[in-house]
Order: sequence, then structure tokens, then C-alpha cells
Amino acid sequence: MRRIDAKRVAVAGLAAATMLAGCKSIEGNSPSLIPNKALVISRSLSLPMDTLALAAGAIAVVDPLAPNWRIEQQELGADRYAFALTKKRFATGGDGEAMQVFKRRVDQLASEKGYASFQLIEYTESIESHVPIAQRVSRGVVQFARMQ
Repeated sequence: MRRIDAKRVAVAGLAAATMLAGCKSIEGNSPSLIPNKALVISRSLSLPMDTLALAAGAIAVVDPLAPNWRIEQQELGADRYAFALTKKRFATGGDGEAMQVFKRRVDQLASEKGYASFQLIEYTESIESHVPIAQRVSRGVVQFARMQ
């Protein structure tokens, strides 16, 4: 079963509120969730509230400051580790950087744990087809060696 995080729920709620705000009844005026007002920035520039709500929703979904890759690691025992990398759904570029991110994390773990070297046992890159947008993933297993 997939886990639902708070960010996805918030984004879905914001999207639903934005869609509902655009709905009006055919007969007469009905109250909308987003007021028909504008944020006045200067005499010649004002931004409508619906535009601001749409921009806030887009930023929440895209999250430009979040890292492109999420890394999960699991200790398999006997100085062996498995890594799973998942690329965020909305990113500009970074499609060929999975091995760099993987190696950076392996080097960081080797330094933290005092390993002298490592051997790459297994490594794959693929695309998982999730609804609504596919996602790049990478998996790898590494065998570390201690200093002699």
C-alpha cells in the first residue's frame, strides 16, 4: 500500500479549491472561494487573486527548492548496502545524473563509516510508470571493504 504524505494532501486540497473557485452557478452570482480582488503592487501592476492562487499551487507541486533525487538506503549486513533513488516528478533537467548522485551518497557513507573502498555489485536505472506522471528510479547494491 502506498503512503500518502501531507504535502500531496495539501496540494490536492489546493487544486480542488482552485477548481471549485472557478465554478459559478448559471443563475445569478454565487460566492467563490477566491475573492475577485487583486494584489496591488504598484500603480501600473496588480495581480489577481486567482493568478496568485494558481502560482502558489504550481510552486507547491513543483517545489523548485527540493532536491531532484530522494535516496533511501538499507543495510544488508556484512558491509553491504542497498540504495534506492527516486527522481521527483517535476524537475528541469537532471535525467542523466542518477549515477553521480548514487556515487556521491556511496562516497559519503564510506567516509562516515570508515570504509577504504567499495565494489558495485548491482546497478540499474529505469522509469516507473505511475499515474499521472512516470518517474525515474535507480537501484544499486554496494559491497564496502574496511581498511587493512
